[in-house]
Amino acid sequence: MDPAASRLLGELILSRSVASLATLHDGLPFASMVPYAIWNDAAGERLLFVTHVSRLSAHTRDMLESPRVCLLIMAAEAEAASDSDPVPPQALPRVSIPAVAEFIDRDHPDHAGLARAYLTKFPSAADWFQLGDFSIVAFTPSGSARFVAGFARAMTVSALQLEAAVSLAGQG
Repeated sequence: MDPAASRLLGELILSRSVASLATLHDGLPFASMVPYAIWNDAAGERLLFVTHVSRLSAHTRDMLESPRVCLLIMAAEAEAASDSDPVPPQALPRVSIPAVAEFIDRDHPDHAGLARAYLTKFPSAADWFQLGDFSIVAFTPSGSARFVAGFARAMTVSALQLEAAVSLAGQG
């Protein structure tokens, strides 16, 4: 992946706050929306996507039953278009990230860091951390992601490339 595409990918992931979450629900595909934050471990070796979900939600029950999921992060139409040159929907930058969902218990060594990452991005969610039915879920990218940088600019991205793109965008 060239440096410009890598920067675009990283900026896309860091600039958005919501992803579509695909799960299996009663054996059928099911899509929902989840707010997410990004977290890197202290060694900088793992990039995780972090959300905070209620056990009352269908997608939470789906992840408990089958932790293999997919996140879709897409640029907003308004951000991708200029006043004089609208971007067709097929050209919107987006990335589809297969992942494994892990529910993080309060006694897990990464719980505090994951909670901090989420609350830094979503401070209004602080009260929900006091509710017993909410849990932190960490999504670990698995396999290759599919990144569309624009019309006719689709590419397969490894987990390492994904992590490098987010790191690069976070530095600038």
